[in-house]
Amino acid sequence: MRARILGLGSFLPDTVRENTDWPADFAGRQTSRFGNELADVRAENTDPCDAILARHLASEADDPFRGAKRRRVADPAMSSAQAEAIAGERALVDAGVAPEEVDLVLSWAMVPDRVTPPTGPRVARLVGATRAAGLGMDAACATAIAQLALGSAMIESERAHRVLLTQSHLIARANPMDHPVSPLVGDAASAIVLGASEQPGVGVVHMVSQGEYYDAVTWVRGRDEQEAPWFEAGPGFFPGSRDRAVVKALSSKLVHVARDTITELLERTRRSIGSIDLLACTQPRRWFPAAVAESVGMPVAKAPHTFDELAHIGGVAPVINLIEARRRGLLAPGASVLLFGMGAGITRAAALISW
Repeated sequence: MRARILGLGSFLPDTVRENTDWPADFAGRQTSRFGNELADVRAENTDPCDAILARHLASEADDPFRGAKRRRVADPAMSSAQAEAIAGERALVDAGVAPEEVDLVLSWAMVPDRVTPPTGPRVARLVGATRAAGLGMDAACATAIAQLALGSAMIESERAHRVLLTQSHLIARANPMDHPVSPLVGDAASAIVLGASEQPGVGVVHMVSQGEYYDAVTWVRGRDEQEAPWFEAGPGFFPGSRDRAVVKALSSKLVHVARDTITELLERTRRSIGSIDLLACTQPRRWFPAAVAESVGMPVAKAPHTFDELAHIGGVAPVINLIEARRRGLLAPGASVLLFGMGAGITRAAALISW
């Protein structure tokens, strides 16, 4: 018995934020509270991946929006659970699966509705999965792939028959518009329905965590490294860094991390890159999917992205880009699909799927 993707779903807010919505003097703006670390990517120029990165960075060097054009913004009243539930309902319809058939819901919210409990129980209730356990799961922007690993294991061990995976990235509310990163990020939610099948489906999932980058990207109150912890009073939180030297080192290795993770997965499965039909990955910058494809020797046309309309949508992107590939007719039955994501912590993850 194998686990197989039965359906996909997404939620994209109606509100579109254009570059013209930022003030004319936005370029280079800094405040005492915000730094530029999460938007600043540099190449070290020491190997082929650096050359790829440097070429792509040069294309956006004079653009304060770094290639971003449009992004979606959710209504402030919408919760992450609600966004995930909409995507989840659409995935269930796409799969032809009734909510009552779902045994397990695995949920991830980049911006949680509560510190605890997680969104999982509420997502399960909202979609009508009344027989399911709803659990929270977090590997940051690599979570969709981690969910695939756990959901597939539950099915293949016959501990579940249908599993719903949901992901949300309602990050705009946490990035004030004077933050240098604000134009790069957008809101979205996505979902996957997994089911038992006799046919090939979710194959090998390869994940590695590198805790030396733990402080690179996290929630912060400001730029003071001695700031109060989350359970004490203080200013509001926003995405930032606890270690600016570490985040600088990591930003120069973005393409390397993707290349190494994909290469390790292919070595484990004894597959060549030429046997892969599609790459669906995160898109922290417009050029990132193409740069990853180039780094592993894959045609750029096999790495679709949705950055022009959605910008950086975190761990939702691999699923949204898989949906986009299907819309473009790039997913033939039996196609070999490679998923890649890298999340704060950091956890880097790749999965091989037979469509």
